[in-house]
Amino acid sequence: MNLARLKRRPSRAVVIWAAGASSVMSGAAIAPAIPVLEAGLVAEGQPAPLLARAALIMPALVIMLSGVVMGRLTGRVDQRLGFCLSLCALAFFGVIGGLASGYGFLLLSRVGLGLATAAVLCFATAAIAAHYQGAERGRVIGRKAAVNTFGGVIFVLCGGALAGIAWQAPFVLYLLAVPVAVLVAGRSWRSPGTVQQTAVPLGPILLELGLLVMAMGAFYLMPVQVPFVPALSEAPVQSGLVIAAATLASGIASLIVASRAGHAPGAVRSGALVLLLTGLAICSLVGSLPGYLLAAVLIGVAFGALLPVLISAIMARSTPQTAHGLSGLIATALYAGQVLAAFFAPSVGAIDPRAPFAAFAVLSALALLLYLYGASLRPAGRWLWERAA
Repeated sequence: MNLARLKRRPSRAVVIWAAGASSVMSGAAIAPAIPVLEAGLVAEGQPAPLLARAALIMPALVIMLSGVVMGRLTGRVDQRLGFCLSLCALAFFGVIGGLASGYGFLLLSRVGLGLATAAVLCFATAAIAAHYQGAERGRVIGRKAAVNTFGGVIFVLCGGALAGIAWQAPFVLYLLAVPVAVLVAGRSWRSPGTVQQTAVPLGPILLELGLLVMAMGAFYLMPVQVPFVPALSEAPVQSGLVIAAATLASGIASLIVASRAGHAPGAVRSGALVLLLTGLAICSLVGSLPGYLLAAVLIGVAFGALLPVLISAIMARSTPQTAHGLSGLIATALYAGQVLAAFFAPSVGAIDPRAPFAAFAVLSALALLLYLYGASLRPAGRWLWERAA
């Protein structure tokens, strides 16, 4: 047996992808266990379903609120030590949630999980900026998006299988972050230790960040709202098929974009926004399974293409002084989209189950117009701002 092959370590990119996939566990691991979690825990005098769903969304809310600060903090520490400890913290806070005997302890553990996940996201994204450039950076970002997507599917399936044993069982999945921490500890990581982190200028990347929030929100509508549309509300298997179609299409699109990193990103962005708008419009109008499957594929392809292109555009503006700050902004934008969809869907969906898709279709149309004609509209916007002032 080849001894050199036994000693071969995973590449740095593989370690970054594994760390990124670990961050997906924050919600995916326990999502299928929410019904049995509700039955297993009793909150005295409080509505259990509300608290159970709060436990699911809590990490995303924490990441949204702490991403920017966490980005700045992670830029001030030794990268290998900080990256490794953040993965260990993710495993710790994730697992102890399964030891909860009440919602108070569970929610506190989810807050800790959100902070640890935010740190992992910042370290992983900043590592891409530090170690990769140009088309190679685009390939790493695209494949990371695909790994996250497919990893999310695997974690949901495993979480569902383990939930059949006990509501606490899915929390064991968080221990998968420990071997990733070992892999991180076995590699060197460029540290900005002597570089003073500076504030990130928002102006040049504001459009990309806004598109990230909107795209993630539109994609996240699939799992949070599709099960409630009239044609699928009494057919959970069909709802799962639609959600799976969107997820699979997203992962494949990210892989394709990664293989052609740097090729016509403007055209990819415009085409993806058109597909997103079309998919959302179909969701707001159709009432049949084939229509929702078509819409799911369009939305998945759009999101899978937009994610690496937008992140690459943002990271292209990074410097050693701003890489971690940009990583925090990206984490905040992505999870703001999730939180937006999670709160927006039930409130607007109370009017009509398809209304959230229509609202996001309007947002997508505005985003497309802003992207295509933003430069020419800027003087008019400045004129209106001056008159309003």
